[in-house]
Amino acid sequence: MQPLTKNVSRRKHRFPVVCVVFFGAFYLFLWLCIEPELLYHHFEVCRRTPFFKTGWLFLQDSLSYPGGLSQYLAAFFTQLCYFSWLGALCITLIAWAIYRLTTSLTAIAADSPWRVICYVPALLVLMVSGRYESPLRTAVAVLVVGFFSVLYKKVSPHIGPARAILFLIVSGALYCFAGSTALVFVALAALCELFDRRKFLFSVLYLLLGPAVCWILGAYVFELEAREIYVYSSPFISIRQNIEMADWARGLEETLFVALPVIVLLVNSGRGLAETRLFSRKSGKALRKNSSIKEKILYRGGLRPVTQIALLVLVAAPSAWLSFDRNSKKTVQINYFNCRKMWPKVLTVAQEIPMKRYFPFCPHDVNRALYYTGRLGDQMFAYPQNYFTGDLVFSLIDGGNVVFMDRAEMCLELGLVNVAEKIAYEFLGAADESPFILKQLVLINIVKGQIETARVFLRALSRNLVYAGEAKELLKCLESDPQLNRNEHIRYIRSVMMTNDYPFGTYNEGDWLEELLHRNKYNKMAFEYLMAHYLLTKQLDKFIENLPRLDDFSYKGIPRHYQEAIVLYIGATRKNIDLGGRKVDAETVRQYNEINKIGEQFSHNADVAWRALAPRFGRTYYFYFTFGMSGVWQ
Repeated sequence: MQPLTKNVSRRKHRFPVVCVVFFGAFYLFLWLCIEPELLYHHFEVCRRTPFFKTGWLFLQDSLSYPGGLSQYLAAFFTQLCYFSWLGALCITLIAWAIYRLTTSLTAIAADSPWRVICYVPALLVLMVSGRYESPLRTAVAVLVVGFFSVLYKKVSPHIGPARAILFLIVSGALYCFAGSTALVFVALAALCELFDRRKFLFSVLYLLLGPAVCWILGAYVFELEAREIYVYSSPFISIRQNIEMADWARGLEETLFVALPVIVLLVNSGRGLAETRLFSRKSGKALRKNSSIKEKILYRGGLRPVTQIALLVLVAAPSAWLSFDRNSKKTVQINYFNCRKMWPKVLTVAQEIPMKRYFPFCPHDVNRALYYTGRLGDQMFAYPQNYFTGDLVFSLIDGGNVVFMDRAEMCLELGLVNVAEKIAYEFLGAADESPFILKQLVLINIVKGQIETARVFLRALSRNLVYAGEAKELLKCLESDPQLNRNEHIRYIRSVMMTNDYPFGTYNEGDWLEELLHRNKYNKMAFEYLMAHYLLTKQLDKFIENLPRLDDFSYKGIPRHYQEAIVLYIGATRKNIDLGGRKVDAETVRQYNEINKIGEQFSHNADVAWRALAPRFGRTYYFYFTFGMSGVWQ
C-alpha cells in the first residue's frame, strides 16, 4: 500500500504536459483563428450579453433577478474580448478552471485514457466561440457552480443533518448567483452522496429538496412565472438572445450547461462496472492484499503524455475545426471592418463570402466601402445585389440590429440627421444602452447643436469600460469648443444635412436623395447613392436625367456601370444622349452586343441563358438588369 501512495504523490506533482499543450493550442486557436475582437463586435451589435456598465445601478439591477451576478461577471469578461489577446486569455483561463474542477469531481488519474473526458467542457467552450456566439454566460455560471460543488465534496461535514443544511444553503445562494444553473449543483451533490458516500436516501432527498429551494426563491423572492423558475439564466429559456442563436451554437451551449453532472455520472458508472468485474474475478481477501479498487481505477492509467496528447488531438482537433464557422467569421468581419472604416478589407472579405451567406447588411457595407474607395460606380455590380429585396442603398426596414445600426450611421453621413435620430432612439429603447448607438446619438446631438443632450449620452457612454476614455476625452473637448466647430467631420455633416422634415410614412429613397442634392448639390455621397438607387430599381430614365450632375463633381470619365446603363438606355430608346464630352468605352459596347447575341440564342430558356452569361458577365449591370441579381461569378 505504501509504494502506491508514493507513486500517486509523484504523479500528482509532475509537470502537466498534456494540459499545457491542450490549453496552449486552445489559446492560439482562439486568438489567431476565432479572434475574440470579432466575438466582442458580434456581441455588441447583436446584444448576446448585457453591456457592462460601471457603477452601482448596473450591479443593483443584476441583483434583481436570479443569475444576475453570474451575468454581471460574464458581461465584464466580455469587454476584455475587445482586445483579442486579452479576450483569448480570459476565455482560456475560464475553460482551464472548468477543466480543473472536472478533474476534481471525477478523480480520474492524470495518465488514464479516460482523462480525455475531463477536457469536454473546455472543448465545448471553444466550440461555442467558434460559432461566434458568447460562451461566457453559461461558462461563468458552470464555473461558479463547479467550484462550490468541489468545495462541498471536500469540506462538507460527515454528520448527515449538518450536511443537508449546508446543501440547502449553498443551493439557495447559487440560485441567486447563477440562476437555474444551481440545479447542476443539486445534481452533482446528489451524485456525490450516491457514489462517494453511498448514501442513497440522501441522494434522493437532495434531488427533492434542491429544486424545492429554487422554486421557493424563484416564485416568492424573484416572483418569476412557473415556467421560468427552472430555466432562468440558462440556455434553455426562450429569450431573444437564445432564440436568435443558431441551432448548432445553442445546442453546444445547452450541452455545456449539463456537461458536469453527465460526466460525473458516466465516470462513476464506469467505475462501478469495473468494481463489479474485479469482484467477480477475485475474492475479497485477494483484493485486500492489493490496493483498494478505487485507487486502482483512479491512479493506474499508464498512458504516456505523448499517447495522451495523440488521443486528445484525435478527439479535440476535428471537433474544434468542424464547429468553426468560417462563413460567419467573414460576415462578422465585413461589419467589423465597416464600423472601423477599413474599407479595402471590407471588399476583400466580401469576395470570399458565398452568396447564400450574404445577409441584409452585407450589400450595405460593401456599397459603403465601394463609395469611400471611389469604386461604387465601377464595381457595385461585381458584388451581390438583389432587385427583389427592395432598397439596398439605405433601406429603413427592420433587418435586425446590424441593419438598424448601419442605417443610422448611413443616414447621418448622407445628411438625413433627423432620420438617423429617429432610428437611433427607436433602437436605444431595446438596445440596453448599446455603446454604438450612444456614440451615434452623441454625434447627432452635437451636429444639431443640442450640446447638453450630447453630454447626457456621453456620461452614459463613460460608464462603458471600452469607450469610457473616448467619452471623457470628448467631454473635455466640449468644454473648450462647445459646438465642435473645429471638427471637420461635424462641419461636413452640417453642410449637407437636410433641414426640411417629412412624415416618415412618406419615405421614398429617391425623393430624399434628390432633396439632399437640392440642399447641397456638391453632396457627392447623395449623388452616387441616388444613381445607385436608380440603377438598382432599373429607373433608367431618371438615371439619364441626372447624368449632367457628373459635371458638379469633376468626373473625368464615366464610371463603368454608368456606361452600361447608358448603352442599355440607348439600345431600348434609340435616343442620343449628351455626355458632356465624355465617351463610352468600345469594350462596353462590345459586351452589350455579345450579351444580346447569347440572349437571342437562348431566348427560349432563361435558365440556360443565365448559365451561359453568368461566368463572364455576372459582374456587369447588363446581367443585373436582365436577371435582377449580380455578383454571381463566384
